Amino acid sequence: APQIPLDRPVRDVQGCDFVTDTRLLCASDDGSKELFPEDRPLLQVDLTHRLDGTPVTGHVTSLFALPQRSACSGTYEAEGVDYDTTTGTLRVEVVPPGVCKIATTVYSYQQR
Repeated sequence: APQIPLDRPVRDVQGCDFVTDTRLLCASDDGSKELFPEDRPLLQVDLTHRLDGTPVTGHVTSLFALPQRSACSGTYEAEGVDYDTTTGTLRVEVVPPGVCKIATTVYSYQQR
């Protein structure tokens, strides 16, 4: 797979998945709010063209903050994404803090 230079810096990307030939969605575990206004953002990367072995650049947009809901308090960890092309379902994994981390939460989003 070729390198994909991005048009802006990102941090702590835990995983990405293609949703189209030219679009990826990525889970970022960056909680600093220095690069994006959201805490642990879901990032969209739009490629200039589909992967074909020639250079391609990605345009990065933050869509929203990944959910951070738990009975425990502390620091959450964004883990990764999975997109099901047949159903249009995006799943995002978030590990809750403290003793609650034994149960990773999977959030599902349906494309409409």
